[in-house]
Amino acid sequence: MERIATDLASDQVARRAVAVARRIQRTVAERRAPAASSGLQLPSITGSLFIRRHDNSMTLQAAFPQMEADLQGRLRRALRRRRYAARLWGVSGPVPSEQFLSGLPFTLKLATLPSEDADLFPGLDHVDIDQELRDVLAAFELDIARPLLFAVDPDEELGRRVHGPSISGHRKYWLLSRSGEGPSGCAALSEVGPYECHLLDPVEEIARKVLRDLGFSVHFGISVEFAGQPPLERDAPVPVFVVGDQRLVLPRRVPPEGVSVQLDDEQVHLATDDVVTFFVERGDHTLRVSNGSDDRDYTFRGMPAPLSVPTAICSIEPRFGDLTVQALLRGALEFAVESFAPLDGLELTVEIDASGRRLFATAPLDPLPSSVSSEQEPFATLLDEETRELLARAPSLKLRLSVGKLCARSMILEQRVRPCWWQGTDDGTITLTSETGMLPFGTVLATTPAAPPAPELADAHEEARLLAPIGLNVSEHGGVAEFTTLCIAPSQARLGSPAIKKPSLTRRRCGGNGALGLEDVVESYLRWSLAESTTFIAEIRRRQITGVLDGWLTEICCGEEWGRRETILGDVDPWEELVRACDETGFGRDPYVELSREDEVAVTRIAVREIRSQFPDLWARVGPLCALSQEDYEALDLACARAYTELADMYRNQGKEDVATGIAEGDPGAAPDDWDSVLRRVKSTAELQPLAEMLLPSDTAHGLMTLEPSMMTLDELTEELTAWARSARRALAGSVPPGETVKAILALWAEPEAAASLDWRSALDVLLAERSVARAARYLALRSRGAARGSSSR
Repeated sequence: MERIATDLASDQVARRAVAVARRIQRTVAERRAPAASSGLQLPSITGSLFIRRHDNSMTLQAAFPQMEADLQGRLRRALRRRRYAARLWGVSGPVPSEQFLSGLPFTLKLATLPSEDADLFPGLDHVDIDQELRDVLAAFELDIARPLLFAVDPDEELGRRVHGPSISGHRKYWLLSRSGEGPSGCAALSEVGPYECHLLDPVEEIARKVLRDLGFSVHFGISVEFAGQPPLERDAPVPVFVVGDQRLVLPRRVPPEGVSVQLDDEQVHLATDDVVTFFVERGDHTLRVSNGSDDRDYTFRGMPAPLSVPTAICSIEPRFGDLTVQALLRGALEFAVESFAPLDGLELTVEIDASGRRLFATAPLDPLPSSVSSEQEPFATLLDEETRELLARAPSLKLRLSVGKLCARSMILEQRVRPCWWQGTDDGTITLTSETGMLPFGTVLATTPAAPPAPELADAHEEARLLAPIGLNVSEHGGVAEFTTLCIAPSQARLGSPAIKKPSLTRRRCGGNGALGLEDVVESYLRWSLAESTTFIAEIRRRQITGVLDGWLTEICCGEEWGRRETILGDVDPWEELVRACDETGFGRDPYVELSREDEVAVTRIAVREIRSQFPDLWARVGPLCALSQEDYEALDLACARAYTELADMYRNQGKEDVATGIAEGDPGAAPDDWDSVLRRVKSTAELQPLAEMLLPSDTAHGLMTLEPSMMTLDELTEELTAWARSARRALAGSVPPGETVKAILALWAEPEAAASLDWRSALDVLLAERSVARAARYLALRSRGAARGSSSR
């Protein structure tokens, strides 16, 4: 019996072992199975390696071919929103997506030798983008396998990676080897990251031996050059030329017996200085060059000239959908200026054609890509008091924006069509008119902006006020008609904020007993946000009061502490914050050079401008572990030093040589740890860190902080916030809000005109019940450039 029991126990153990083994096999098979793909079939996007030599330094560079424009634009926007910077093979310095998608060469800064079997983009599965776009990234290839041999151009400034075992003995080569493993007897040129670069000249026997040991076959027999138009495709296996192109064959080294050149059925014999000329015909051809002992064939193809569409260098697109004259005057018109690669030093020209008059203004643009609104330059200069009066009366206008000769965008802006409208007479009387006749309206004083419209008071003309409809029939005029408002002000007024007494705020839909509820504040906020202004002073008052109401709305939705922190932060731009931080602390200035207060500000602004020009991706590289090399820190110090040189040149041009000489001696510098501390502090402020700490649930805040919402449209912001709400569903009091509700919530702070036409009243229940959603929406809206100015401009 004991033996039978033992056998049964052994059988059970064996069966369990077999079951475990099968589970392990299934797990291994699942792990080895390819990841789910979107089904997008893409050819490999193969990059090229280069070595560029400048003076005594050499750098390793790479470039990927450009993709189809629409796909490239989608991928660029998606990666920018995630602030994605690739670390190639996991060992390179961060390469911003704008660079490796631009088609231009970029520098590879390798910390260590990459593994030949490492993924080009490691951790791709963790990049939060569509699977289709992830498949596109997975199609990128860049061969780093040894031997790394580069054919050197005649000027010895550029080396191109050699592909294939057969190479010419009539040109020089650069070989990258592991440090300390370079070929002996060959000239060492420079270190290239973790590699050593050696010069190989096949004329020397030792160089030929090294090349043979590396698997290359060196040939000296035939050496000719070709001249004419370049091929249509640089890396095509068979060169393709346009039919009718003239090509020249120039022998470089001609033996005593001469060289013969044969093209199809025609053959000629060349002496020392002879040149062969032929015209490309359609089809495939073979050019054979012989020197009596060796033959060499050159295959090429002739094709008709393609109808190419040049890649747009930059483009201008409206960020929001309210393309009206009122939005232009209200400062709510905003445009995204995109570019295929980071660009700096450009200017934006705005032209307005209205009522037979043509006006224009030009101002510098921030480094591209960037955004600009109609409250910024050059709009601010263009929209003076006289122009505002002209445009307010014009039924429509033509607006044209241009960035030099690189790109332009024209559009027609019309007056917003409302079910009712305001009319003024020569005697100053203002009426509210509709198709059915005049409508009643009342007045809201600037000192009590959340009060309901009331009959106009006798002393109301002494301060700014809002004219708003009273008792409109919503079924007849629509829900938007109640926000057909007009802000008017005296011709003279102090520009300080009006004295507004803050009422009691309650976190309820409707207030009572002197307190304001959420719906009361939102109605007042939309009345002032969407109001037209008769004068520039009225527009200033409208923006001031809108900012006050925006603060009350935020306090009800996000809490008093959130509102307090937001007030302290204000509107933050990282570059302006860097100027402020450096100016206050003296960082980036030379303490041994005395400057006036005006010159201290000037040198700081010049230094930040230089840093921004050289490091447009700086904030993507700043974090708990800053991805900056020693060379980068030296470049930051040099940017500060150039600021002293530029300021000195300005004084020198004014004839103040003594002042210029003293300033030119400035040579600021800082330790890398000091740079890291300043940059981290600035980035923390720019990312609204005090507000991010209050996002709920806290473990999802990082996803919102890593977004780049500054150039997102309202629909893109809605998409991101809806995805965040799904990930945080367990922390919500109710179900995940639908997309239209999320859009209405965001629109209240980002695009009030859109909010007025959405179902914003239904969204109030979510704002009251889900404080986490309200805070996340407000956080994204503030970090969107247009919305960040919303509290003071709309």
